[in-house]
Amino acid sequence: MKTKLLYILVSGPEDVYLEQAFVSASSCARHNPGAAMTLLTDKATADGWLYGNPLSKAFTALFSEVLVAPLDPSIPAMKRSRLLKTGMREYVKGDFLFIDADTVVARPLDAIDGIEADLAAAPDLHSTFKEHPHRQATINMCRKLGYDPSGDEFYFNSGVLLVRDTEANHDFFRAWQKNYLEGYEKGIRPDQPSLAKTNAGGFITRLPDIWNVEVQNGVRYLRDAFVVHYMVTNVGSGPQDSLFLLNDREVLLKMRREGALTPEIQEVIADPFKGYAPVTQVFAGDDLHLFRTRRYRWLRSHYKPGKRSLLEWLLKVRDHLCRK
Repeated sequence: MKTKLLYILVSGPEDVYLEQAFVSASSCARHNPGAAMTLLTDKATADGWLYGNPLSKAFTALFSEVLVAPLDPSIPAMKRSRLLKTGMREYVKGDFLFIDADTVVARPLDAIDGIEADLAAAPDLHSTFKEHPHRQATINMCRKLGYDPSGDEFYFNSGVLLVRDTEANHDFFRAWQKNYLEGYEKGIRPDQPSLAKTNAGGFITRLPDIWNVEVQNGVRYLRDAFVVHYMVTNVGSGPQDSLFLLNDREVLLKMRREGALTPEIQEVIADPFKGYAPVTQVFAGDDLHLFRTRRYRWLRSHYKPGKRSLLEWLLKVRDHLCRK
């Protein structure tokens, strides 16, 4: 395959980003032996955790090249990560497929060579923007950047990006970083609102959904997935709360302690379906939108299995009165 495979890492002992990247890059190498894999990191990470983690030797061995950007270590880690992402076109030579760390590569990726686009991405949450579950919140963030995306057909997910080495892309990424920094000053931390603003006019080509399958919303694409993107679930840690095995921080910390891929993680790499929780229910339509509301989130935050609540008592009283 001609296209490089790119990962970005800003990490330290307080997080599990290196562990996530190790899982994803291991799955990528398994399905794409001999492919050129590049790691783009920052000086603070390269001088510390990149070579101070129990997984370091096995992790760095997966890459053909490690590029270190001289970012100021005093910049918050999350911002450094976004500076690398919005600036990656300037650091990496040649065409590349960027893959977020919170993913599992499910099959060979050589078909990406045949996709004709300067820049391509899959729709966020596998929906048109008109049907996007977070439509209003997304519009509000983008408007803080001075851009109204309400008429856009798609709001693109930046977790998997096909990026050709063209002058148009260099211009696009310079504008994306400028827009991101302007948004950061206004309190907007995600990089997708600034990506949407930069894409005003429709520069980005739609990448088929199977290239970036979000586990909570993309079940219909999972069978044919190239890349499975799991952290979009934004759920808590623990076996009862995690839709996907790798959402559980303890699973990744166990791998760190053992210094190698654990059997349960190897099973997910072999078959991403095995990452889903043993008991999983699929929702769609109005039910999906209900679970996105503040009312549901409030009820969920107060729910504890086996414990009665005031709401349940009131519903019981109502049922009793209705029977009379």
